[in-house]
Amino acid sequence: MCQLAAYIGDRPIASLLLNSLEIQEPLYGGHATGMGVLNENHIDVVKTPGYVSHVKNITNIEKLTGTCAIAHSRYSDNARDNVDYNTAEMAHPFLSDDGKIALMHNGFIANYKPLWDELKDSHTFRSYSSIVNHITDSEVAVHMLSDAVAEGMTMTEAFQHVASRLKGTFLLGAIHVDEPETVYIANWYQPCYVAVGRNEVMFTSSRRGLREVWDEIDRVFQPPKNSVIKLTRNDVEINVLDKSRSIPQLSLNQFTAEKLLMEAIEKKGSIDVRRLFYELLPEGWGKVFGITPEEFKSHRRDGVYVLNPYFELLEALVADGRLVEFIDPRSEGGVDGTPRYSYRLA
Repeated sequence: MCQLAAYIGDRPIASLLLNSLEIQEPLYGGHATGMGVLNENHIDVVKTPGYVSHVKNITNIEKLTGTCAIAHSRYSDNARDNVDYNTAEMAHPFLSDDGKIALMHNGFIANYKPLWDELKDSHTFRSYSSIVNHITDSEVAVHMLSDAVAEGMTMTEAFQHVASRLKGTFLLGAIHVDEPETVYIANWYQPCYVAVGRNEVMFTSSRRGLREVWDEIDRVFQPPKNSVIKLTRNDVEINVLDKSRSIPQLSLNQFTAEKLLMEAIEKKGSIDVRRLFYELLPEGWGKVFGITPEEFKSHRRDGVYVLNPYFELLEALVADGRLVEFIDPRSEGGVDGTPRYSYRLA
């Protein structure tokens, strides 16, 4: 579960997006930080292992300028425990071979290995590490996307084509040098917020990532799942991503969720946001959404992740004074101090 942000507009873009990531990354993320900014006929990319404040100290990422950019805070189970899976090349965003497309991803592409086998003879996989014989699964998507565009598809059509071949969990965000001040978001069922203002637009994974612009923006909404979202300064265009997919209708029972979460926190004394989610798997979340544990597990296998309702319920419990939220730093991905939100009873 990574944390993402994108922006089109005239605010200082690096500080805006890095601040948004820094607020979001303790949910899940912090193993690597990266940003891609459109700069006329090329894309400037800075990315390296570490959480936002660490990366700001060791790179020039804060000096990136422009009016259209994507930014990413990576979480990886592999990278968490093994530094060999947390190289700069494995961080997001990824560039197409011609450098025209930069792409970031939230989720896990379950069938990336056969896709990699299809693509590796005709594309350069910069995330490949011979030490672990591994690529970042997300990199297959940028090459698939660039191939589709090269065949004459629009970016929206290319995302629709790519999505029909992906299995697992995914939200893909991309920029293209031929479409200045345009960001594309292709989302099956991952957390996604869009904020629209006067002559500006912003995307974040989680609502709290919009904190800096919240009071100055005209409209904030969650786009429909299974959609391709084209963001420009003055417009949001939404199309169906994959017509073969059926969107599950899941409704959270707030009373049940509060009860189970509070009981789990009381039992543990304090617990981080990721482990707390797993405490309720699968029986608890089945009860929360009124389905069987087997149905909940099936939804997760199909890439259906219901994390924003969970994150926002925790925010509400903190605001009500029932929980205390605090940062619990840990050593992950070869970097000390990786932040993670944790909770205890008030």
